[in-house]
Amino acid sequence: MNPTTANYDEPWKEALTEYFEAFLYFFFPEVHQLIDWTQIPESLEKELKRITASAKTKKRFADKLYKVWLLSGEEIWILIHIEIQSQYE
Repeated sequence: MNPTTANYDEPWKEALTEYFEAFLYFFFPEVHQLIDWTQIPESLEKELKRITASAKTKKRFADKLYKVWLLSGEEIWILIHIEIQSQYE
């Protein structure tokens, strides 16, 4: 019998989707203040899958890639990487 592996990543990805602005405000306030929040951040799931498709590891991570616009008008991409650990190391 194979042990079931819990998927801890998906809830974190959902939380990042729902609270992206608050996440940046809390963890990266300097970055948060540079972003034009009148423009809705765009999730770049397809682009992230293309970028990571050649990765040698099959581990799942709570990664999110967003396109945002700065107050200066410049477009930038922000990669959020969270690795969830469910066991003691």
